[in-house]
Parts: sequence; structure tokens; C-alpha cells
Amino acid sequence: MTHTTDHLDRIKAAMANVANSLKLPEHYQNDLSIDFDNLDRFKGTKLVWLLRTSGTVLVPARLGVDPGYVTHWLWGNHGQEIVPFIVDTQSGLVEKTTFEKAEKLILEPPCHLNSAMSPEKLTSEVNAVLERGCEQRLWGIFESPNTVASIGDWNEWRSYFSSTGNQLMADFMGKAIRYLNTKLSAKAS
Repeated sequence: MTHTTDHLDRIKAAMANVANSLKLPEHYQNDLSIDFDNLDRFKGTKLVWLLRTSGTVLVPARLGVDPGYVTHWLWGNHGQEIVPFIVDTQSGLVEKTTFEKAEKLILEPPCHLNSAMSPEKLTSEVNAVLERGCEQRLWGIFESPNTVASIGDWNEWRSYFSSTGNQLMADFMGKAIRYLNTKLSAKAS
């Protein structure tokens, strides 16, 4: 076995122990197997993991996944017991957290853009976010874009995210568009 496999196996064992000690989930226990399978897909990231009465939720942070997958369960009126954790696939920690910290983590953008970035750096960063999201099929419940070109330019991506309710990514794209337009206008004058 490789070091990465051993590391992920330890994380899976820790998650299984936590779930077992809390006796969650009571229903849809197969969700745990799906979570374990997804750990490899998101190695190198932090994940928000919710143990619920009826299932689990495992969502990667800082990749632009719609925060609603987590915030619905944190703040919704659904009658389930919810216990939030942060799973750090780099350090191997599976740590119980507060609702507020789980929400703060899931609301973080995929990268931090700023007005000092060159147009080339900005374009590279934003395109990398979009490419990773498409490769990992992060957006859309039933059908996720599989290439950046399948949606189009940044304005079309902003519209796509707005139409799917992913305000985190709609705002991220809006910020990228504003910064790039400002840079290009400055160059033209």
C-alpha cells in the first residue's frame, strides 16, 4: 500500500469511529461508504462533513461547490440531529466543529482574487477553478458541465451559477469579470 492509501484509510477509520460513537446516521448508513469513496477524489482539501439522523453530507471547501448543500442542513428546519466536522485530507484530522465554523469554511471562495493581479494571473486562476470544477463534476445536481467551453465565457458562467443558485460562484465570477474589465480598460487608455 502507498502512503496516500494508508493516510486515507486512517481518515476513513476515524470517520467510521466518529459515526459509530455518535450512532449516526440512523438511516441511509450507506452514505458513509459514498463519503469514504469520495475522500480520494478530494485529497488535498478540507471537507465539511455532516453526520445527520438520515444520512451524511461530505462537501469539499474552497472549490466553489454550492454552499447550500451544507447550509441547508445547518440552518434548515428539518427535524434532524446534525453534527458538523471538518475533515482535513492533508493532515488527516477529523475534527468536530461548530455550525458557524462549518458555514464559514463552506462559504470561502475557491481562491482569493484581488485588484493587484495581472490580467494573465487573474485569467489563469479563474480558468483553473472552472477547469477543476468541470473535471470533478462539482456543479449541478443531475447534470454538471464537463468542460469550461460547455458553458462559455465568464459572463455565461456567472449566469449559469446564478441560475443554479450557487451565489458563491456567481459572486466569484462577477468579481473576476470586474477586475479583468478594469485591468483591460486601464491598458486601453
